[in-house]
Amino acid sequence: MLERSQFDRIVGLLNNAKEIDLDTVYKIYTATTEGIQDLVDNNVLSGVKNINPLDLVYYCIGEYIYTAAHRTPEDKQKLADDEKYITSIASVVSDKYLSLSMFNHVERKLANKYIPPISSLNLYLNFMLNILQAYKKNDPKVTLISDLLMKSVSISRCILSLIIEGYETEAYSSWRTLHECECTLLLLEKYKDPLINRYLKHMQYGIVYKKENLEDEEGNKLFAQMKEEMRELDLKSKDIKKYIEYGWLYEIPGVKEDPEFKLNFKDGLEKLAELSMYYGRYEMSSEIIHSTPMLIYSNKEYFYFMSLLSLYESFFRLEKVFVSLFAQNVSKEQMNAYIQMRKVYYSQLVNIHKREFARFQAWQKARH
Repeated sequence: MLERSQFDRIVGLLNNAKEIDLDTVYKIYTATTEGIQDLVDNNVLSGVKNINPLDLVYYCIGEYIYTAAHRTPEDKQKLADDEKYITSIASVVSDKYLSLSMFNHVERKLANKYIPPISSLNLYLNFMLNILQAYKKNDPKVTLISDLLMKSVSISRCILSLIIEGYETEAYSSWRTLHECECTLLLLEKYKDPLINRYLKHMQYGIVYKKENLEDEEGNKLFAQMKEEMRELDLKSKDIKKYIEYGWLYEIPGVKEDPEFKLNFKDGLEKLAELSMYYGRYEMSSEIIHSTPMLIYSNKEYFYFMSLLSLYESFFRLEKVFVSLFAQNVSKEQMNAYIQMRKVYYSQLVNIHKREFARFQAWQKARH
């Protein structure tokens, strides 16, 4: 068990140290440690040999901040003097520590953060996020491309994290969202301002479509404008949600005259982005999202490969957009530094994708 001086030093390093009553939390920590030790000594718990004091301290702090830190100084003192409160919190901390630190359920994992297919891509994504973080953001009229790119890269990192933790189907369902983002991003980056402006207008349509926004005069004007556009396109009232979501695509040259164009993902957004070859994967991911038997009885190895390979292929397309955006907003020295980094890692990622695809093919062949 930590001595009081050790405990104080640990808590003092935390950003929220000022919110913490050291005496109270140390009482909780002591009671929790002694309670767990009693269970070990009386052979109630098997397999528990060493208690991680840092984990335990952090659980104690978390419970205290959530239950007491927002109270008045007088109420905090009452809690500090209340043995029932100390015992109750110690019991909760003990349950959480034992369940989540000692006996935590862990999925069977097919990868870890150290292997090159994960670590190399993670490094590149981290580099991109650090660059994008410095850009101006959340001003759609100016930053739509960089905002959407940053969200896409963030989702990519999320997919990697899910793969590492053994959640392959969840990673694959997240790729579905990434694929939607990349289709939108590729078109906005290709057609620039005319399409961006139309996209932003449909964002406003989506806002005014909600009933609570139909009260103001400006909202009514936008709604009337949207209805007029729909009439000109021979669209019915039942198409309004599809028009809000995909109607901005009419700004792309030739779309209005295309008899095969539809206000949906498959025959609209994905087709115009020239990524229709991925619709089979997208459809399979949709089945997972909607809790079909494919989700319940999914094969971990299959969805590991599908998630990783699909992520890599999306990344290669996103990286091209990143380079285009990056080149417009950095100095020559920064661009040269990026080029040097890219020479090392981009080619490695291309080779990793080839190797993982070959492994996937070999795995499929061995099953048949």
